[in-house]
Amino acid sequence: MEIQRIANAGVLLRLDGVSILLDGLCDRVDGYLPTPPHIVEQLLDAPPDLLAFTHCHADHCSQALLLPYQTYKRRPILGPASLPAGQVRVGDVGITAVETRHLGKAELGLVHMSYVIEGSKTVWFMGDASPMQLKKLEKFPRPDVLIAPYAYANTVLSWAQVMALSPKTVVIVHLPEKEQDFFDLRHQVEETAGTFAGLWLPEIEECKNV
Repeated sequence: MEIQRIANAGVLLRLDGVSILLDGLCDRVDGYLPTPPHIVEQLLDAPPDLLAFTHCHADHCSQALLLPYQTYKRRPILGPASLPAGQVRVGDVGITAVETRHLGKAELGLVHMSYVIEGSKTVWFMGDASPMQLKKLEKFPRPDVLIAPYAYANTVLSWAQVMALSPKTVVIVHLPEKEQDFFDLRHQVEETAGTFAGLWLPEIEECKNV
């Protein structure tokens, strides 16, 4: 399985011959990075098999960048507006959308989904939700790979909850660009979780086989 960080909280996942773009078309919001223009062009030239978005915040989903896939590219798109029931299959990979809560009391009314992706490996893509929400659902296998925002790796308590899932790899996204990291979030994550061999804090465009 190959994972490439595409944007702020977005990744391009290649699993069992299927490519899935997760929160990978976004705009710049404050210090959070957009999808680079040349990556936008590459994705249009070689469209993923499926696109999925956790919620409608611009740092996770750009409606303008999504438009070509809704019109002439005709790729399946999962997102908060559709709230698909059950599992979607693409090739040998199953993608299940699960309604979850965005972190923070201010976002209680926001429609948010996380994704469980099952093939030869299992991936949990959280968006801006806590992994513990999926842990309570016994029907899902524990993740081989957990993709989550920095908020679940920068404190001892949140990291302990992540480790309770026993993932082999944890990919931390949603970190601001280094020049805008005023709260030293990357250092906090490295201090808290840096001893875990499976931790990965990818830069934009960085790619890795996991």
